Amino acid sequence: MSWVKMRFLLLGAVLALLVNCQVENNRSQTESSPESTPVIHLMDKAGLEKLINQRNDRILLINVWATWCIPCREEFPDLVSLFDEYENRDVDIVGISVDYPDEIDSKILPFLQSQQVNFPVYLQNFEKQEDFINFLNTDWSGALPASFVYDTAGEQKLFLLGKQSYEELVTAIESEL
Repeated sequence: MSWVKMRFLLLGAVLALLVNCQVENNRSQTESSPESTPVIHLMDKAGLEKLINQRNDRILLINVWATWCIPCREEFPDLVSLFDEYENRDVDIVGISVDYPDEIDSKILPFLQSQQVNFPVYLQNFEKQEDFINFLNTDWSGALPASFVYDTAGEQKLFLLGKQSYEELVTAIESEL
């Protein structure tokens, strides 16, 4: 075998190894496990309608947030604790980020990992931001953070604007249990 041919085979093997390592690295960053960050899926109108309407006798708290929103970041540890408190009860807690899709790897995942987030997180994917805002509540200006509590039938019972304390979030959920 010639030296040139050997060099190309060696280069090909190294490239294949690097590509495989990158694929495994990406896979490990996006697959959900108890010790890792949840997978972030896009949430469009149909997905949000399904999430709200198919309650299976469970209350739903949706928290809308962004990585650039300081009150959202301050509120997040309480949401994680809230999920821990209600994990085995009839309550679903979901986060919906309004960050940009190209910020998943650079901003959203690192933030979620730092918070050890243990509940489902989605990325808002409505065609127009205004449609997302009005779908959740026509009285909502879009200010963040915002939380929405739905009863077991999928009817919105509470709309909470601004950073909420752990106690305020507990009160909101308990009012529907």
